[in-house]
Amino acid sequence: MNIYLLRHGQTSWNRYQRLQGLRDVPLNPVGIQQSRRLAQWHRTTRVRRIVSSPLLRAWYTAQLLAEGSGPPPVTDSRLREIDHGPWTGLRLAAIEDQFPEEFGTWSFFPEKLRLSNSESLALVYRRCTQALLDLIQNDSDEDVLVVSHGVVNALLLCAAMGASVSRIREYSPPNAAVSAIRVQRRRVVAVEREHHVAAK
Repeated sequence: MNIYLLRHGQTSWNRYQRLQGLRDVPLNPVGIQQSRRLAQWHRTTRVRRIVSSPLLRAWYTAQLLAEGSGPPPVTDSRLREIDHGPWTGLRLAAIEDQFPEEFGTWSFFPEKLRLSNSESLALVYRRCTQALLDLIQNDSDEDVLVVSHGVVNALLLCAAMGASVSRIREYSPPNAAVSAIRVQRRRVVAVEREHHVAAK
C-alpha cells in the first residue's frame, strides 16, 4: 500500500509568502496548472481513493486530480492546515518585524511556539497523525492520495520518518510536491520525499 502526500497547488498567498492557515485562499493560475499536471501523474498510479483537507486550495486540487479518474475525493477535517492565529495573513518579513521574539522561537524551536488563538505544532501533529494512522490501519490495501498543506504534510513526514517535530523545516514540501509512504502489513517500511513535483 502506498500513501501519497500531496501539498496543494500554489495560491497567490504562497507566492508572496503570506501565511494562510485556515483562511480559504483559492488556487492561482499557477496552482491550477500544477494540479492539471498532477492529474496526468495521478492517472499513472494505482490510487483509488483521495482524501483531502476541507480547505478550498486543497479541495480544488483534489477535485482536479479526480476528474475522469475514479470516485470523487472525500474530506477529513483533521488534515486542515495549522491555525496561525494572529500571524494569519501576514508575510514572513512582517511577522519578524511585529513579533521578533516569537519569530525567533519559530525559527529555532518551532515546537515551543505558543501564540494566542492559534494551534501549537503538538496539537496539529496529534490530529493529522491520527488521520494517517487510520489510513495505515485500514483493511484495504488500495493506494491513497492525501491532499493537504505544508505544515500538515511536513508533520506527517516527521511521523513516518520517526523524526522529531522540531525538524519540521527539513520536511516542508513545496507546492504541488508528492511524497510517498510505503506501507506493508500496517507498518511504514519506506518514505520517498518529493517523489513527484508538478512544477518540475
